[in-house]
Amino acid sequence: MARPKNVVELLQDLVAIPSVNPQGTPGTDRVGEQALAEYVADFLRALGAEATLEPVEPGRPNVVARFTPEQPKARLAFAPHLDTVSVAGMTIPPFDPAIRDGKLFGRGSTDTKGPMAAALWAVSEWAQSPARARSRIEWIFLALMGEEAGNDGAHALTKKGFSSDLTLVLEPTGLGVVTAHKGALWIEIATTGVACHGSTPDRGRNAIYAMRRVLEIIEEQIIPGLAREPHLKLGPVTINAGTIAGGSKVNIVPDKCLIEIDCRVVPGVDADKFRRRLETTLQAAVPETVVRLQRYSPPLDTDETLPWVQRLGKAARGFTTAPWFSDASILGGANCTAVCIGPGSIAQAHTKDEHILLSDLEEGAGFFRRWMTIAEEAAE
Repeated sequence: MARPKNVVELLQDLVAIPSVNPQGTPGTDRVGEQALAEYVADFLRALGAEATLEPVEPGRPNVVARFTPEQPKARLAFAPHLDTVSVAGMTIPPFDPAIRDGKLFGRGSTDTKGPMAAALWAVSEWAQSPARARSRIEWIFLALMGEEAGNDGAHALTKKGFSSDLTLVLEPTGLGVVTAHKGALWIEIATTGVACHGSTPDRGRNAIYAMRRVLEIIEEQIIPGLAREPHLKLGPVTINAGTIAGGSKVNIVPDKCLIEIDCRVVPGVDADKFRRRLETTLQAAVPETVVRLQRYSPPLDTDETLPWVQRLGKAARGFTTAPWFSDASILGGANCTAVCIGPGSIAQAHTKDEHILLSDLEEGAGFFRRWMTIAEEAAE
């Protein structure tokens, strides 16, 4: 493949390859991460990495690439995700990486192809420098599928026993080091009723009215209670009712109503206990309520005093927190310390005109190259 001449051209290549997560309403039939994974693997192989594609779902692999010296003293990784969110409703061509007003536009330019391009460019500069021959670090580049819906790529990697001294999960953090973020607990709540003709509603039981009571309990009792128990860094657990559906026709009393709620949990909260407590509270008032788990991504709470984390924090813009979730909480554990970092602003992620400032992109590439130098010096 033609080699990009700089980090901006590299990001243009990445944005031009659709990698939309197929779940939900992707807004395009060009879904899946296969083509982008092949590009990233080929880019790294050209630098001398041992790069493999590890299938997770059909057409949706992880990329695992390694630069391994003879006697490594540390194992450090970069870990962006390959997939992007839907392109439905975008006001710009999602896969046309246009540049104007000092910005590069396109889906994924900020989340998270921009941070990925910055890290890839830093790795390419390192790989072509004398520092590579002296390296005592096994540098690993992971490009993971499925982060935007289920963290499936990260789960697949951890099941294979991946370990590292520090993994930089690449997200747009303004080059602050995110050591704590909320987790996502997505729950489906259903109420049931008895259908009958709309002209005689007294002969049935309206599931939408029952759901109204459920929503009142959530808004007036549960949410205020959560606000009184904030986490020191992240604040309280939050709840948002994101979707609602009920009924089939205007002249039929509805026998079903369904909502989906997004609970952002904080470290220290047992997600299963939280769900069961929510179910108990709702069923006490509305017995026909059914609560079902859709998805859980745990929160992140990485120890900022760990030596490798400290080195990164001093090199970057200090430590910070985030309300969103990421692959870091899946990868982080006894065998892998993980944090989030990357150039760009999260305010641009998932937007209808997503873009990244070229100055942020170039700063990110420079920062990651400096990080590799700092890490190499620490490992000597």
